[in-house]
Amino acid sequence: MEINEILQGNTNALIIVRRDDLIEFATTFANSINASQPKLPIKQVAEQPISQVEAVEFLGKSRQTLIKWRKKGIINGYRLGGRIYYKPSELVSALEKLG
Repeated sequence: MEINEILQGNTNALIIVRRDDLIEFATTFANSINASQPKLPIKQVAEQPISQVEAVEFLGKSRQTLIKWRKKGIINGYRLGGRIYYKPSELVSALEKLG
């Protein structure tokens, strides 16, 4: 008797299942349940700004290059408490634009 016959029939059956098969079944079942659930929008996580020192390391450029880019408007710097911070995503965008 095949599993489809057991699942569709009205009979009781004793089934012996190997551990690996049971894990595979549970994983497949969980994945099908998750796939059928409506997708909720993911909350945007606030991007953590990085310091100028971290930005220099992140870009692999000099501090002077970072300052020049900020003055030219290539990147934005955000002043907080007398220090300049940068958003990593904006730094990546600047690198992509500059090639």
